[in-house]
Amino acid sequence: MVFIVNVVKRLYNGAINKRNLITLPLNFLINFSLIFLWLQLFGHAGIVPNDIRPKINSHIAFFADLYLFGDYWNEIKNQGLSNHHIITTFATSFAFLVIGTIVVPLSIWYYLYYVKRLKYNFFNKFDYLLHYNVNTQTFSPKHFRSLFLPFFLPLFTFIILNIDHYFASQNQENFTKAKDLLAWTFYVILHVTAPILTAVYLYVFHPAGVLKCFALTLGIQNICGVFTHMLLPMAPPWFTHMYGIYDTEHVNYTQEGFAAGLTRFDAHLGSHMNTNGFHLSPIVFGAVPSIHSAIGFQCFLFLVATSTKLKNRFVKNTMHNRLSQSSDDSASDVNIEYFDLNSDKSFKLSNEQSFDQLEINDYNEQRLSQPQNEAEEYVAGSMHSYSSDALSTISGMSENAENTVSLNTNKKSPFVEYYIQDIGVSSRFYFRILNIISLPRVLGFLFITIQWWATIYLDHHYRFDLFIGMLYALFANIFINQLLLQPKIMEKFIDIRLGKKADDDNEGRTMGMRVFKGTKYEWFFDPLA
Repeated sequence: MVFIVNVVKRLYNGAINKRNLITLPLNFLINFSLIFLWLQLFGHAGIVPNDIRPKINSHIAFFADLYLFGDYWNEIKNQGLSNHHIITTFATSFAFLVIGTIVVPLSIWYYLYYVKRLKYNFFNKFDYLLHYNVNTQTFSPKHFRSLFLPFFLPLFTFIILNIDHYFASQNQENFTKAKDLLAWTFYVILHVTAPILTAVYLYVFHPAGVLKCFALTLGIQNICGVFTHMLLPMAPPWFTHMYGIYDTEHVNYTQEGFAAGLTRFDAHLGSHMNTNGFHLSPIVFGAVPSIHSAIGFQCFLFLVATSTKLKNRFVKNTMHNRLSQSSDDSASDVNIEYFDLNSDKSFKLSNEQSFDQLEINDYNEQRLSQPQNEAEEYVAGSMHSYSSDALSTISGMSENAENTVSLNTNKKSPFVEYYIQDIGVSSRFYFRILNIISLPRVLGFLFITIQWWATIYLDHHYRFDLFIGMLYALFANIFINQLLLQPKIMEKFIDIRLGKKADDDNEGRTMGMRVFKGTKYEWFFDPLA
């Protein structure tokens, strides 16, 4: 019972963080207000009188998809378009690939870094401090992170969409129960739960305010999407495949929505859940942009851009001991193993050579009482003081051992360190695996890739719709990133961790760090670790 009470208390205090049960929900409502507004706009779109709505265009998305991405499904032949040629779609698709997804983005990249001479990552001003070893790395606009985010994202989207398109052909032979279930899971279930899971991840693993930025970008892109649906209504692919490209009878605002490929899922379950739900859709001709694509890609952006690999920066140039005793608990069998993460080497000392007990200071308060003036200056990085005997032992070993650790206690660390990282814990195999695969990035990539495939497979959106949805998400992200996330949220967090500002509101820690404060797992929730 004591353990359960302590766990609940830590979770409560970590989540509240100097707020209360009134201000916390109020803060949540304010931060997510744009999402609530979007839901209201979408849900009440049907109240707009039909006679004042703009004309529905059932051709634009269809032809844009063919000529920007290529006619791989022989749609020209299937729709009987004798005045169009498949070879032309591949030529225009190649032109769009080169000009639209490579030349234009790289021209913007060149202008920012070589004309305006920007000296930091445009997409992430503190990229150098967050993602690299600051002692050895310097910023370069040619680095993969500076190119991929955001300049290679259109090319990335073009490639993935065409790969997904290949595996989502609308042939009866391609439809299977397993694919239908997978598509339903990503298109319906994860469309709702993925943003929630992303929000939880951002709140637990990232600085205060990052979640607010995520909510604002979702709200902005979705509101812009609804207004686009209302002002520029376009037909989805299921409409063309059901009625044909020349149909005019059903191109009106009385047309009911259709679940398309989701009807196969209903057939598997013997229900009408999806069919009935889509019949009630308030915006039937809201194909462009795809809100599914915009939401999924926004999750992908925040997972890829904000997550960092675990670099163990707070145990470099420090010593950690691990005691292991034999079955008879003999003192002569006690060994201490020391690690040097800079060289990935270790050595062992017998108990005769072991260190004196290390004195651990109240590091956090000491650092915060000594704020710095320049971001490039380092705060003292060692959290240990060693006895003269221990230091002489190290000195003697450094002269005689080939693979001894280089203990530079005078070398400084760039950030205020809130904890002592136990290398015996952080070097465990499962943490090493998480470090190698960079789990948030992998999950973000898999989610958007399968989400796009499911959307095409279910015949709900063209590649063009999904690409435009990506652009809505990207522009909304850049807008909030430049207006709020970088200059307000991240700069404040970095200043606190550099010791330039006092951490009066405990914002140098993430929620996870607050919950696990003082334990061996606090480091895992630190975005700087």
